[in-house]
Amino acid sequence: MDVLSPMKLEGVVAATVTPFSKDGVNFEALRALLAKVAADGYHLFPTSSTGEVTKLTVEERVKVMEVAKEVAGGSVYVVAGTGTGDHVSTIDIIRRYRDVGVDFVLITPPYYIQYDWAAIYAFYKKVLDKVDVPVILYTIPLAVGYNIPVEVFELVANEYSQVVAVKDSSGDFRYHLDLIHLLGKRLSILQGLDLLFVPSLVMGAHGGILAGPNFLGKLTLRQYQLVKEGKVAEAVELHNRLMPLWRFMGGCGLVGKLGGKWPTLYKVAAEMVHGIDMGPPREPLPPIDDKDRKELERLLRELGLVKP
Repeated sequence: MDVLSPMKLEGVVAATVTPFSKDGVNFEALRALLAKVAADGYHLFPTSSTGEVTKLTVEERVKVMEVAKEVAGGSVYVVAGTGTGDHVSTIDIIRRYRDVGVDFVLITPPYYIQYDWAAIYAFYKKVLDKVDVPVILYTIPLAVGYNIPVEVFELVANEYSQVVAVKDSSGDFRYHLDLIHLLGKRLSILQGLDLLFVPSLVMGAHGGILAGPNFLGKLTLRQYQLVKEGKVAEAVELHNRLMPLWRFMGGCGLVGKLGGKWPTLYKVAAEMVHGIDMGPPREPLPPIDDKDRKELERLLRELGLVKP
């Protein structure tokens, strides 16, 4: 099925947090955060897992993407995430995003029920038969309960040319290497975990969709540039400097040990670095305690991201 000429997505996409107030999404704070992230050179992805997409209403999701599109101004790509668990609502939200003019749509796999691979393939077919935007496939087993075989992605990508990338948030590096080996010549393979970003790039990944750029300034982009310039030792050195932070943050929360602190820690870090009120996470996520706040501030201070 040949719908459109595929776009190439490489580099670093920032999976941004969503600022909230007591009245809902704080769009003023969102605009300020997105402007800072885009100015650092990152593509924008606000309706992400880090952005608590599954807790946003459809109208909030659309408005968030409208703000992102305005902020980007054509200088960086804008990615929208579906956050839905069935083909009907997925098609509906993609059509709304298309009307906004987003550059890419990331499709959340079906969740709540663990489907067999034939059902997953059927889900993609039903969606991709109905949409005409560049698509990023996604695997995030901690959130949906299963990992999608590389062969399923390969089958879908071979059939639908609007599939341009895969985001891998599995944390399974062997699986990630399979993605690069089997699909890397056809699709952009994008790492979803900050702590695996440099190893992924060294092994041939095309970039990442990551939460670190919410507060790291240009450090994540610098890692990408160093590897692309062949300065792998420098990239590894920077990676190792960030490892204490990622061990504390839980690798974007996907090691299953944070007890609900992801993405809250990322929101607090962005607030500390940028001075923008991010508000609380949406319930049932709890706020972090003073001990975690102090440790986070210490780690950011050691990296020179906040003043002593």
